[in-house]
Amino acid sequence: MSSDVLTDPVSAPAGESERWEATVTDTGAVAARLPEQQTGEPVLDPVQQQILTVAAWLAEAEETGVKLSGAEVARRLGVSPKTAQRRVIDAGKHLTEQRRQQGRAHLRSV
Repeated sequence: MSSDVLTDPVSAPAGESERWEATVTDTGAVAARLPEQQTGEPVLDPVQQQILTVAAWLAEAEETGVKLSGAEVARRLGVSPKTAQRRVIDAGKHLTEQRRQQGRAHLRSV
């Protein structure tokens, strides 16, 4: 392949110019979605999503006075008991940090 093919899509064979157009179109589609992603919630990996889910379950359990066990979390998430226990611990840390930050928010001067 010559370097002309990369800089001048007109000189590329028919099949390659179609791929060039598809790449540009795909890039345009991604670029068009970019501002929407920036204004929305950050994309979470599956572990972070599980931690937030378990944190919500823990908060709900606290409100109702029910204890949420690692075994129950394992059943709900479909993971091993050991993994579930790690999610419970991380979710507890998340809730503690969230409450600590909320506690400070009302102390800020206006």
